[in-house]
Amino acid sequence: MDCVYERALFEVGSDGKFQKQFDVFFNFVFASLWAMAYNNIILALVILPHTCQIPQDSNNNDDPYLMSKFIPIVNDSSGKILYSSCLIYKNPEKSNLTKGCDTYSYNQTWYGSTVPSSYNWVCDDEIKVANIFAYSKIGEVVGSIIFGWFGDISGRRITYIISLGLLISGRIISIVTSNSYTIFVIGCVIAWFPSWSTVQSVTVISMEISAPKRRSLTATYRAIAYSTGMCLMPLLYWWLRDWRPFMIATTLTQLPYLIFSWKMLESPRWLFVKNKKEMCVKELQRIARTNNAKLKPETKQEILKTTIINEDHVLGPLSLFLGRNLAINTILQLYLWVAVSLSYMVLIMSSGEKANGNPFLEFAWQSIVEIPATFVGAWLADKIGRRYTGSVSYILSAIMWTLIASKETGNETSWVHNWWIGTTLVLVNRFSATVCYYVIYLLNMELYPTCLRQSGMSLGNLFSSGACAIAPYLLYMGRRIDSRIPGVVLAITSFFGVLASLYLPETLNVKLPETVTEAQDVRRNVTYISLKLKSSKLHKKSINKGQEEE
Repeated sequence: MDCVYERALFEVGSDGKFQKQFDVFFNFVFASLWAMAYNNIILALVILPHTCQIPQDSNNNDDPYLMSKFIPIVNDSSGKILYSSCLIYKNPEKSNLTKGCDTYSYNQTWYGSTVPSSYNWVCDDEIKVANIFAYSKIGEVVGSIIFGWFGDISGRRITYIISLGLLISGRIISIVTSNSYTIFVIGCVIAWFPSWSTVQSVTVISMEISAPKRRSLTATYRAIAYSTGMCLMPLLYWWLRDWRPFMIATTLTQLPYLIFSWKMLESPRWLFVKNKKEMCVKELQRIARTNNAKLKPETKQEILKTTIINEDHVLGPLSLFLGRNLAINTILQLYLWVAVSLSYMVLIMSSGEKANGNPFLEFAWQSIVEIPATFVGAWLADKIGRRYTGSVSYILSAIMWTLIASKETGNETSWVHNWWIGTTLVLVNRFSATVCYYVIYLLNMELYPTCLRQSGMSLGNLFSSGACAIAPYLLYMGRRIDSRIPGVVLAITSFFGVLASLYLPETLNVKLPETVTEAQDVRRNVTYISLKLKSSKLHKKSINKGQEEE
């Protein structure tokens, strides 16, 4: 069924100038800018260090005498003794009775303003920040279902356009109406409603117009682009200092891509599977022109005459659970999404709140680490296979979270409390999380069939969003109850990620499945060595066949 399309793709070029330009323009430049627009709300919602405003002298909140006179001393969730950030003495001259702050004084060493500092979403109202993330991620859950189905039914291009439009609209709503908590939340939900469908659509198109050997390269482009955007984003905030101009600047970068979205290529593989043969030929010829190649007339006629009977769309995403092998693969991948997303979200949210150093540089350093992590992930994925790379990364993450949790106990003078120990643990953890993401993206692309590939990716986003909705509450419990809670929970989830990775089948150099039936036949007991041998034989056979046809 897929032979004619594969032959057509070989003729027009599956590793030519078109694929390279598409990857640079969309999977790198666009993905970098999109990462800033998608994640800018994380930094905008950072809760700044704060205390009650001392009534006698608003300019001396750092004066030790006034602090000790007006602000009570308390123990935080890790047992440290410090000044309360939410209480002030009612009448320090007469009693030790306390009350909540009337006004707040914020540490503006690094941030000029954030949304919580602008509207005092701190102390008892701090839960509002966690709720914003939770509501937004719930919106992502719903959006993942809708846009995953929509992308496989209506096409990759229209999904890209609608998703990008919603992201821009949602951010504009939040910026303009931030004085209303309800409308601000609605804007956040709209922006995150399409989830990752925008950038995912272009990645899927790239995967479906490229040779198998380019799949890893495309994933590398995408991962490096995301890390680049995450690195530039805090530096831009550091320069602008205030949340509103920061969000405007990062959101406006998306407008040119929306304006020129009509030039986006539709996946010819998707068009072929959906029996839209004339459009498929048109897009293939578009690729051929850029690659200085030509689609043979006989191949074109064969494409036009081929009719594919495909009933996979009837059940939609439920088809991903048809058959024992496919169902197990789907469940395992969904758990991997949960494990890495929860870990990653906690890492990036906590890095933006660093009070003992420059939070912007901390955020940037962690993001820079993702770039070498991507190359290492790509190298390992091609050398030892996808599942072994994933299992090593998850076990490294489990170890890091265990050490981070243990760091919250014991004497502050012990070696584990050295600043460089904490920084190293976080950087290594971010490194391993990046490799985990890289592997799960590859597995999603290579285990799901064409007719359900975007549904499968969006189902992963659904569970990823659900996990991210838990992250702010996990941090909230760490701040309010026990600082060890995030580390313990994430160490356990990462450990089970190791087991899930090991039980998945290897997909290195395996042909992309076109139908649910083919996806069900992916074998779990295929070894890395046998895949390398099989890939080598198939490559030689393909070359010989191409020479005979010429």
